[in-house]
Amino acid sequence: MKYIKGLILAIITLFPPITLSQLNNDFWRINTDTYIEIEEYQGQRDAFKNKVFDKVSMIGELNLRNPESNWRFALEHRESLRNYGRNFSMSRGSYIRNRTQFGSTYQLAQNETSQLSLNFTYRKESNDSAPNTLAHSSHSLYWLMPAASYQFNEKWSLDFWTAFYYYSNYHRSNNHEWEAQYSIVYQYAPKIKGILSLYHDRVWASGFTNTFSQDQIRGELPITINQNWRIFPYFRYYLSEHAYNSAQVLTQKIKKGYRLGARIEYNITPKLILWSGFAIEPTNWQYAKYNKITSGNNNKQTYYLSQLGVQYQWQ
Repeated sequence: MKYIKGLILAIITLFPPITLSQLNNDFWRINTDTYIEIEEYQGQRDAFKNKVFDKVSMIGELNLRNPESNWRFALEHRESLRNYGRNFSMSRGSYIRNRTQFGSTYQLAQNETSQLSLNFTYRKESNDSAPNTLAHSSHSLYWLMPAASYQFNEKWSLDFWTAFYYYSNYHRSNNHEWEAQYSIVYQYAPKIKGILSLYHDRVWASGFTNTFSQDQIRGELPITINQNWRIFPYFRYYLSEHAYNSAQVLTQKIKKGYRLGARIEYNITPKLILWSGFAIEPTNWQYAKYNKITSGNNNKQTYYLSQLGVQYQWQ
């Protein structure tokens, strides 16, 4: 796989300078994460009426950080097989989309109670599509993401991030997007904390006509069980979601929906982590969705997510 070759090349290139600087702790730590991700929508079928997994992806991530530097870097490559047929076999409608992204984060300010950082990321995604269909939009994506946190005391803190996106497309007008999340963090005990967040997402077409809006309440409960086990249960609750066409006419609206999920980590060694994630997201919509992924009079839909991965700290 291309992303594996890229990770190996990066590690080989960076290993000599890292080794030379280890004595004073001024060296770059390399962390890799490789995982498989399966996304499925209830009821979806291919052209031959076979039940499909909507997307199966292989993802490779490489992260670089240095305690003595204000910079952090991240590289990700994803290969996604769409319309994965029954019994985990390819169907006649299967196709692959891939994307690669690179990001850098700079620590603008930091003290005992607060910190401020700025991230810039570039992503390139392919325009592959199902056989005998129009190609999906291939695009480049640029985003700028400031993030900040403030520690009120030993128990309470405030986290915040916001992101501004620009899509440069080949087959459609440019899009702009804004996301933000505000979080209150409570440290209940040394190994348990609670996070409650308010999340917003807005998308505009060229000319800044509104095409999509979403608001959610999100919660997390990271728990360290012992030196080997950690669990991160979470939930998302839809406050609203609306989609509009170019004439600003409402084309979709959520009636109700939520997501329940968790991530579980097991430390095999101090440097090697095996992890898994899963989630279920039932929703009801105003109108039926394409490819029969909604059903019934309430246009119900259920989304399933499962993940399995391995993290390794190289230095």
